[in-house]
Amino acid sequence: MVRIPLLIALIAGSAGIFGAPALAQYPEKPVRFLVGFPAGALTDLSARALANAASRYLDQQVVVVNVPGAAGALAMNELAKAAPDGYTIAMMTTSYKALVIHQQKPPYDIAEVRTLLGYAEFRQLLFVKGDSPYAKLDDLIAYGRKNPGAIKFGHSGTGTSQHLQGVLFFRSAEVDAPDVPFKGGKDTLNAVLGGHLPAAITDIAGVRQLAHAGTVKLVVAFVDQRFPEFPDVPTAREKGFQGLEVFNPQMAVMIQNGTPPDRMRKLHDAIKRATDDPEFIKSLDDMGFKGGYIASEAVDATVAKAEAKATPILKELQLYIR
Repeated sequence: MVRIPLLIALIAGSAGIFGAPALAQYPEKPVRFLVGFPAGALTDLSARALANAASRYLDQQVVVVNVPGAAGALAMNELAKAAPDGYTIAMMTTSYKALVIHQQKPPYDIAEVRTLLGYAEFRQLLFVKGDSPYAKLDDLIAYGRKNPGAIKFGHSGTGTSQHLQGVLFFRSAEVDAPDVPFKGGKDTLNAVLGGHLPAAITDIAGVRQLAHAGTVKLVVAFVDQRFPEFPDVPTAREKGFQGLEVFNPQMAVMIQNGTPPDRMRKLHDAIKRATDDPEFIKSLDDMGFKGGYIASEAVDATVAKAEAKATPILKELQLYIR
């Protein structure tokens, strides 16, 4: 006679051999990649390049979902409210967390999300019209000091990284340079080309071809090292203006804090491989970005440094609300 416990064990063993389903392997379905900017924007295109590469290494599709609005807050809010199961991630810029979040009241707790990794960085600079007599940094500063208020600079909007970068740069140079906000890089560029502004700050992607053609001239770059394709353009750092590069927005992948660690690891490792993919790196270089893996700790450190520099200015301009 077979005892009941042994019988149960035999039945369970048979089920394991003949019919019990294996544990599902993550990911079983596509991963949503929320992007808080419109389709076709540079940030969106960078995310799509990353998603395409990551899909190859994750063995599952990473699908970009545009959730534009509130400077990225809507996408982050959707991430915070999604199930913490590893099937929803979001793109965030360091300028969002260092600057934007202090100028609005987000409908979620920022502590609910964390940085998984970074994958790209904007490279911002100051430029003038091609026929400007102040294309050399020393000439621009000398003229600005002798003529307070004469060097007005354009940027992509009050409270943005370009705005704060310009304010701190000209203050460090002891130049009284009023700022002129625009809705975007295209309007800023047109103002300089039309002779309405002597200078402006933008990212390299916005003026790259025009600089090669001589239509605009690059005065100073807010980066760690000179641009290889524009070796004559000095960096702010080498001219003695330290720390301004922290305002160059880095693009990061965010995930919910409560996501199982093994799923975080799998996502991280697949996306990290994607950031090393030659096709991905070339795509981002063509867009004007510096592409490549950035550890989560480095992304968070950039946020902290930019936040520390920006907060006094935001308060002074009465933009800081939290």
